[in-house]
Amino acid sequence: MKTIKQDQTGSSMIEILVAVFVLAVGLLGLASLQMISLKNINNTQFQTLATTYAYDMSERIRSNREGLSGYDNIQSTVSDPGCTNCTPTLMAQLDGFEWNRLIQSAVINGGLPEGKGTVTKVGSLYNITITWKEQQRTNSSGQVDDASFTLSVQI
Repeated sequence: MKTIKQDQTGSSMIEILVAVFVLAVGLLGLASLQMISLKNINNTQFQTLATTYAYDMSERIRSNREGLSGYDNIQSTVSDPGCTNCTPTLMAQLDGFEWNRLIQSAVINGGLPEGKGTVTKVGSLYNITITWKEQQRTNSSGQVDDASFTLSVQI
């Protein structure tokens, strides 16, 4: 009985298809990882901005001790008092207007998506709250939810 020895030269079509499939799955996984990383970077940037803006308002409050009553209830819809030589109370309103204008500006200009800033006084604490829209990931898909940051300062 004679055995036939066959020399294989090159790879078969099935081996090439399996290699291409494995490469494609790996590249899709890499693209998914990149998208999740970009989303997390954006969310972290928004959280950093919210923290910065909250500390900005706390410094505005600390620097205007005579107008503390004007900071009792600042809402995101506060209007511009239009004063040049403001009284301390009007200065508090101007601070709230300018602060919310920063928060509500376009994202490319340093604002937050649908950002809103409020200041409320509870006892001797001033609660500075900033809310914005942020991408969240669920088990089945992604969604946009409200995110917020609250800083409580005692003046």
